[in-house]
Amino acid sequence: MDLRQLRYFLAVAEERSVTRAATRLHLTQPPLSAQLARLEHELGVELFVRHRRGVDLTEAGRHLVEHARRVLDDVDAAAAVVRGLGRTGRLALAFVPALAWSVLPPLLRRFTEESPGVELRFLEAGTDAVAEHVRAGRAELGLVHLPPGGAAGGVGPDLDVAVVRREPLVAVLPRTDAPPERVDLASLADRPFLAPAREVWGGLAAHLAGACRLSGFEPTLREVDLVQTAVALVGAGLGVSVLPASAELVCGPDAVTRPLTRHVPVVETGLLRRRTDEPTAAVRSFLRVALATPEPDVLGPAYARRTPTSTDRASAAAAAPPP
Repeated sequence: MDLRQLRYFLAVAEERSVTRAATRLHLTQPPLSAQLARLEHELGVELFVRHRRGVDLTEAGRHLVEHARRVLDDVDAAAAVVRGLGRTGRLALAFVPALAWSVLPPLLRRFTEESPGVELRFLEAGTDAVAEHVRAGRAELGLVHLPPGGAAGGVGPDLDVAVVRREPLVAVLPRTDAPPERVDLASLADRPFLAPAREVWGGLAAHLAGACRLSGFEPTLREVDLVQTAVALVGAGLGVSVLPASAELVCGPDAVTRPLTRHVPVVETGLLRRRTDEPTAAVRSFLRVALATPEPDVLGPAYARRTPTSTDRASAAAAAPPP
């Protein structure tokens, strides 16, 4: 006897008809009748008296109705409790400041919709401090920008890392002298670069320096603590920067972002968790939300490759040298 047979039996008992119960259960009548016959055979008793108008319960059937309802109510209650575990409890989350306006808001919105009863606590810190919060158990999870070279970079063997977002680097330039399309970083080699401080931004500083080196020069760096500060100084004409594409969200009227002509490694956002911990239901719920989210198109339509129009193709054909 299994739970499915009990549910089928109760449906027939309540409807007093195999036909009506089959409709209620979205089944055809033959497999429902077969399950009832199997249940009666297993118990060694008849549960129904069948007649042309439907069925009536036997004495054994009436007793089984009482027990079956209690069993199924208990099973449904247990399932509701287990499902609710991920929606209650506490979760401490450490993160670097840059993620407070880019990755974190949509992630928290989805998590709180799924688990509204979880009490959240936030620890805002630099990359090394975020990892230490997780390592010391002050936070169950941490969000950081990973350095170039992959998810294992710089966090140590005691922490697990999952990449939850990837986004390209872009040049951040004063609006007054920004080119209309893509930027070759080599053309900015003589400009000071506003760079994220390593202790606050972790892997971002290495991404900026690496992008410049791929373009053939060593940048002159001026460190700042906040991305908003870097963008504001760029807008004031005090330098340029290379940041994740989501920096466009804080550019304001004086600074703009432009895609790069040369391919450089993307910036990965990593979710840290202590390897030896058994995840709580709240942690499992957060991980499920974070890892099930498709990577967004952070470049947006402004950076999409333009599809050539018929006018473009005609112009190109006219400009081509004769064969």
